[in-house]
Amino acid sequence: MNDLTTSASHVSSQDDLEDYRHLARELEQAIEGEVRFDAGSRALYANDASNYRQPPIGVTIPKTVDDVIVIHRLCYAHGVPILSRGAGTSLSGETVNHAVVMDHSKYLDRIVDIDTANKRVTVQGGAVNDQVNQALGKYNLVFPPDPSTHEWCTIGGNIGNNSCG
Repeated sequence: MNDLTTSASHVSSQDDLEDYRHLARELEQAIEGEVRFDAGSRALYANDASNYRQPPIGVTIPKTVDDVIVIHRLCYAHGVPILSRGAGTSLSGETVNHAVVMDHSKYLDRIVDIDTANKRVTVQGGAVNDQVNQALGKYNLVFPPDPSTHEWCTIGGNIGNNSCG
């Protein structure tokens, strides 16, 4: 956790650093998923497919929807911004920021339901575009955005940044 000081360029005071450490401890105790506030993890999530680079405050990888809710509540209580992220395929920097990143792509990647009668699909935010379309193809359906990164990009990211829209 003391790695926070190595590249936290937007940190305004030692009080902020202590609050981030406290937040990391609270998150570790409260969620089932992963909490990564170390310098290496922060460096991994500082980039996306764009030319932008912005180290986050820390990274969380929620395992459940309840984890997502807890992350929102704790970050709000600490006055810390959050940023949802999938595969990081954005070309415009939407998946990097001085915030606590929530990476949905590792655990929250399921196709929950395909309703062929109403031509609807319910997925978790980390579901990959191509995997969704492969599942829908069996029913002659398709999720309409067709970004160049369709093999890796997530549905949550497609919706979040209006991919090909």
